[in-house]
Amino acid sequence: MASFITNINLATSTTLNSDGNGTLNSASTPAVNNTKGGGDYCFLASGTFGSGRTLTLQHKVGGAFVTIGSDTVLTAPGGCLFTSTASEIQLVVSGGSGDGNDNLYVNISPVK
Repeated sequence: MASFITNINLATSTTLNSDGNGTLNSASTPAVNNTKGGGDYCFLASGTFGSGRTLTLQHKVGGAFVTIGSDTVLTAPGGCLFTSTASEIQLVVSGGSGDGNDNLYVNISPVK
């Protein structure tokens, strides 16, 4: 299995705006690493979700990013396993209120 792991501390992300909203992908800082183009992965989030915060994991299908499934939309700590044949994924961080209560860590990695 190709090497792929993404660990993100959202509290220190330089890509998110002042309310903590934004999209993290392979071009962002910190970057969400591209997958190996097929396989099983885990998506985990821990920490404190601020008011209204949502994390949505998406993969690229054709020319557009689409949500992988309802289990990859988190509004509280949790996670899931998912399968994707796409090599590009992104994490959409939305619903932030700028209240400073987010202290989130995200891990996306292959399942061996």
